[in-house]
Amino acid sequence: MKYEILGGGHIEAATPVELVEALRILDLQWVHSVGIEDFMENMAEACKMQTGAIVRTDSVVNFLHDLQQGGFITPVL
Repeated sequence: MKYEILGGGHIEAATPVELVEALRILDLQWVHSVGIEDFMENMAEACKMQTGAIVRTDSVVNFLHDLQQGGFITPVL
């Protein structure tokens, strides 16, 4: 599936885990320093600080759902 990222750009992934990994790789600040769980925590905190959005990190599916609900990623058909 293909997604548009808030602020510009697109990303593709076949599974939710691949999508989170692709987002992590795009965020050069975290790509080499943290794993997927830490990345989700860091991104959720950044979303909360920047927009007040609450992004759950208890699962990859909930994390991606909340990113979509907040407008951070949008599926492209």
